Amino acid sequence: MIYLTHYRTAYSTTIEMMEDAVFPQKVHWFPETYDRVKTGMFYAPHRLAEKVLDPVLVKELRENKVGKTAFILASGNSHFAGINPRHKPPTRLSYEYKFLPFSLTQVYAGRTAQALGANDHIVTDATACASSLKALMDVQTLINFYKFKRVVVLTVEDAVSNSVLEFFGEAKASLTKKEEDLGILPSAFDEINYGFYVGQGAALAVFESSDVSSKPIATLKGAYTASEDHSNAIGQREDGQGFIRAIEGALDVSCTPAEHISIVKTHGTGTKSNNVAEKAALDYTLDKYVATAYKQRIGHTMGASGLLETLVMLDDIRNENKVRGIANRTAYDEVFLAEDVRAPQGDILTLAAGMGNVYSAAVLSLET
Repeated sequence: MIYLTHYRTAYSTTIEMMEDAVFPQKVHWFPETYDRVKTGMFYAPHRLAEKVLDPVLVKELRENKVGKTAFILASGNSHFAGINPRHKPPTRLSYEYKFLPFSLTQVYAGRTAQALGANDHIVTDATACASSLKALMDVQTLINFYKFKRVVVLTVEDAVSNSVLEFFGEAKASLTKKEEDLGILPSAFDEINYGFYVGQGAALAVFESSDVSSKPIATLKGAYTASEDHSNAIGQREDGQGFIRAIEGALDVSCTPAEHISIVKTHGTGTKSNNVAEKAALDYTLDKYVATAYKQRIGHTMGASGLLETLVMLDDIRNENKVRGIANRTAYDEVFLAEDVRAPQGDILTLAAGMGNVYSAAVLSLET
């Protein structure tokens, strides 16, 4: 068995309009991560990662050896996204970093892994917005088939950057000032409100083999990543084929019957295509469940979103025994929740998707 034994999260409820972006839009962010970046000596994604690299936990992991230890940096990209200015004149997010090698995720991963004492296997994951949840499939493989005893996953991305805001604004994926002026609020699976703001977020999670861990928070029962047949690499099939393949794969590898799933953390971008595809997939694969989404509460943290949102959901269940309603729903819904409900007994399914036709799913159970 594989246990989740420690985790730290960082996400922001501070929302601010980026008026000087090519497509002006609100973001969830930590303004202090951009302090002094224009000197070229500080890098916003590194500062964001520091919020979850708890020195006490880092020291504990480094000094408490348990056997072969791996480190995965799930960043969504092979380099952090906001290295160069995307347009002129520069915006408040524009800066140039002087230490370019450390903008490469693998170089940053190597440095961080040494601090954690996780230097038996060091790797990065660039599976777009599915990256951090896809990493759980690698955790499963390393522990179950390669005799690793501990895998540390750090997920962080330079989401609030010129390049990301311009891309998502142009693609009409994130809500911009245009939708804001029309009164549209971020939501998912709703007939009126939709979409998300981009957000900064990071998470650190430690997974250990059950033979070395005695204090599990949750069990990672199984994880799976799949793709779908689609000619558009940034599109989604309306029948949810990619989500279906990921869900069925996770249920199969975890030996979990569909009827044992009671809670679903959706990818939940609230885009029209994802609303249709994800709902179709869940209707096809599951029976009785409640579903929630977090991007409307904490922003879309890109590559970090899958794992980060899963951990935030675990906090809600562990601390308040509730599954959160999806923000800004305009109609009552007992499945795609419009309001908070008491957490039902059963296993948890968590989902993520990424451009490039990639879909990830994982099954977890909370320890009591």
